[in-house]
Amino acid sequence: MKFLKIKVIGVIIILAIIAVAVFVLTGGGSDKGNTGQASYKEYTVERGTFRIMVSANGLVEPINRVEVKSKASGRVEELPVDEGDLVRKGELIVRLDQTDVRASLEQAQADLDIAEAELKQAENTFRRREQLFEKGLISQEELDNTSLALAQAKGKIIRARTSLDQAQVNFDETIVLAPNSGIILQKYVEVGQIIASGVSNVGGGTTIVDIADMERVYITAGIDEIDVGKVGIGQAAVVMAEAYADKKFRGHIVRIAPEARVDQNVTLFDVVIEVENLNGMLKSGMNATVEITIVEKNDILLAPALALKTNGDNKSGATRAGAFGPGPGGPEGEMAVNERRRPDTARFHAADRERQNIRIAQVKTENGFEPREVVIGLSDFDKTEIISGLKEGDIIGVPMTSRLKAENDQMEERIKSMRSFGTSSSSGTTGGGGGG
Repeated sequence: MKFLKIKVIGVIIILAIIAVAVFVLTGGGSDKGNTGQASYKEYTVERGTFRIMVSANGLVEPINRVEVKSKASGRVEELPVDEGDLVRKGELIVRLDQTDVRASLEQAQADLDIAEAELKQAENTFRRREQLFEKGLISQEELDNTSLALAQAKGKIIRARTSLDQAQVNFDETIVLAPNSGIILQKYVEVGQIIASGVSNVGGGTTIVDIADMERVYITAGIDEIDVGKVGIGQAAVVMAEAYADKKFRGHIVRIAPEARVDQNVTLFDVVIEVENLNGMLKSGMNATVEITIVEKNDILLAPALALKTNGDNKSGATRAGAFGPGPGGPEGEMAVNERRRPDTARFHAADRERQNIRIAQVKTENGFEPREVVIGLSDFDKTEIISGLKEGDIIGVPMTSRLKAENDQMEERIKSMRSFGTSSSSGTTGGGGGG
């Protein structure tokens, strides 16, 4: 029991020290505390910009990323590009081994030359035989045979030209040119490597490089379902990349996903923002933060939201009638009640909305802080728009002692309780000793 007494006394001493500290910090020893006047933290009503934004994280993505493949198969002979290089449309990306296709092209050209010579000979033969037939020197059958030989020569030259065209296509396909201007994002092959055709191969062929135009990029960010209804196509957005803390990139929304996705039990909608990539600073795959402005009002009066209280929160002595108009007990109150009972309640609802926008502010005057009605507009729980009731430069205060005083009272009650507990314990111990 002696140990219990020591423990109780120790707790009492600790609580007493805390109570004294709270008393000193709250100005309990000053005249202001003795007179019951509250200490205020002061704020100045200022003009500024009110802005509400939706923020989300996303990734930088190229707008038109292209996988470059070859229609031909073969060994890479020349690859003059590397990752990060800027290429223009039509510039060489890769050249494959052309030995076999060159031979086929030359053979096709030779076949065409022969076919053209045979056609010329067949045409000359036909003209001579036609003249002989007109003179009656040869039969119709001989003329028909000559006509058939001419038709065969014409067919042969068509086949030769077709073969030459196909050989030329095969030759050209060994040279891969850039399909569009952009940056080489990735390179997948090296010189000497054998690649597969992207047309004839069932696996889709070998990707040579990825090219993307990075002058403008996409930022795909997941917007919470609570906020997605506040954004729309064409809305402006600001993008900040982690790599450039002091840079802001301007963009606008170009697409909102019609279907949600769930990420860690959070329902998100992917919003795509198109951004102008200044000097190619944004790289594919970078992390970025997107801020979409929902509301923006400039040059308006702003005050801290915590300094504006509803009438129920006001502890300065302002009456309900002073904040919201006459109470229901008087004649005007009866009129308000009757207005509610009327079928047409538009007037009542308008008045009710106006009451909801009324707050009480403690305004600093020559006589100290006095309560004043203030009509507010937009608020984001940090700053609040002031419609009327305050002007620029007014000083408003937030009472700082009421909460600390309540905490101090609670602390004193605990100390009293602990003292009572200690006394009863001591009495019980003494009594027990006497009984013994």
